[in-house]
Amino acid sequence: MSPGESGRHVARPANHAGGVRTLLTDPALPVAVLGTVAIATALYAPMLTWAITGGLAGYSLSGSV
Repeated sequence: MSPGESGRHVARPANHAGGVRTLLTDPALPVAVLGTVAIATALYAPMLTWAITGGLAGYSLSGSV
């Protein structure tokens, strides 16, 4: 036994945050979400293009530029 150790076992609470932390930091969920967003964006690309163009035109015509 090294100096400073009492030899007793200390009861520690179970670490339930480790499993949650693993799920939250696993890259599978963000990759799945970004993949879904990419597919949805590809399907609605023409509409999104016109929406962005209209938004930029409205911004420039409003005198904000």
